[in-house]
Amino acid sequence: MVTPELEPYVVYRLQDGQIECAIWQLQGGPRALALFLSGESAATYQQATHPGPEWKVLRPPRQGLLHLLRACYQAGILHAVLDPDREKARQVFDLKEVLSVVGELP
Repeated sequence: MVTPELEPYVVYRLQDGQIECAIWQLQGGPRALALFLSGESAATYQQATHPGPEWKVLRPPRQGLLHLLRACYQAGILHAVLDPDREKARQVFDLKEVLSVVGELP
């Protein structure tokens, strides 16, 4: 997932000095970090699910993305999804597996 070919965007806001990212609820199950292939798809999701000027779109650099994935995993968000909408996502990733592959699992 974290390769040079895939540099996803996130929808985020700053809340009390902390970054809060858009989270997607897996059907009947756990929450997942929402990731997007394009700024346009991230902006469309942001407008539909998190309207308001405090929510923004960001394409973090690789190290920032890895930090974000680790923080999500440590906070109990165990999955990431690619290009979600209100009903489905293109792909679901297991964050433990992703972090293990890139040698970033604490």
